[in-house]
Amino acid sequence: AQEAHEAIRPTDLFRVPAELRGQLDDDQRRLYDLIWKRTVASQMAAALLDRVVVDIGSADGVVGLRATGQTVAFDGFLKLYQEGRDDPSSDEDEDGAMLPPLTVGDPLKQLAVSPLQHFTEPPPRYSEASLVKKMEELGIGRPSTYANIISVLQNRSYVRLEQKRFVPEDKGWLVNAFLVEKFGHWVEYDFTAQLENQLDDVAGGSRFWKDVLRDFWVPFADRLAEVGEQRQREVIDALDHALGPLLFPGDGETDPRLCPRCGEGRLGLKLSGFGPFIGCSRYPDCNYTRAFTIGGGEGGEGEAQRSDRLLGVDPALAEEVWLKIGRFGPYVQRGSG
Repeated sequence: AQEAHEAIRPTDLFRVPAELRGQLDDDQRRLYDLIWKRTVASQMAAALLDRVVVDIGSADGVVGLRATGQTVAFDGFLKLYQEGRDDPSSDEDEDGAMLPPLTVGDPLKQLAVSPLQHFTEPPPRYSEASLVKKMEELGIGRPSTYANIISVLQNRSYVRLEQKRFVPEDKGWLVNAFLVEKFGHWVEYDFTAQLENQLDDVAGGSRFWKDVLRDFWVPFADRLAEVGEQRQREVIDALDHALGPLLFPGDGETDPRLCPRCGEGRLGLKLSGFGPFIGCSRYPDCNYTRAFTIGGGEGGEGEAQRSDRLLGVDPALAEEVWLKIGRFGPYVQRGSG
């Protein structure tokens, strides 16, 4: 692998982890065990796996089950180390579970039957490990840059960590929508990977560095100038268009952008000095606003923040007291005006 020169290796492979018991504490021993196994495994033969589909039928032919997975034809480095076991939060292998070796006609013994209903679920959010794995697959970055990429995402409040999973923040949604709408060519996965390949060619002496810079900078500078001349309203409209399906999910029966207060205006993305919010197009005649919220968070959390909520009635004046979400955040209002 190209990044192999950045790997951490033991100074003496003959110092096996079992010999260091008593010399290292538990955390140090587990870390050394991981480094030692990965180092040795990298020098072992590749494993050979067969992708298989197993159809299992009952004796009377009434019940049919199917399992898709892999069987091991040759252990190779798997004899020593299996990637993912050192990361409890890593996602299950996309190719399916490991299956025992089977042949056609093998009799199987029923051990138990568990009637479980399964619902299709979206893929899990990225953890640090799965995000790095995805970047490796797409050819984005290098091992020396992964930690910096993850720290920038968090330090700039583009994402937050919840139960070891990344959840996008409002700022992250906006920045991503802006870059995709205005600089789509430069944020494509292929562009990033191809540019890194070109830089590798420069390092290898097969390309001239000024040619690579010129091919990148000339069209990019033109696009920067073009976007810089656009009015703020044009940029906001572009973000509203990109995020519209997420900000205003419809049920197919009613217009999700119709203002619930005046019934005439259309809801759209607006920006203020305090951040993004959703407002009515008939402002100032209609001052309806709600918080900028996409998806409502995990498990629908935050849905109650999207609209006004009646808290009760002021007994002294017999007026309703409302909790509202404005462009500057939540506030309490007496009366419906």
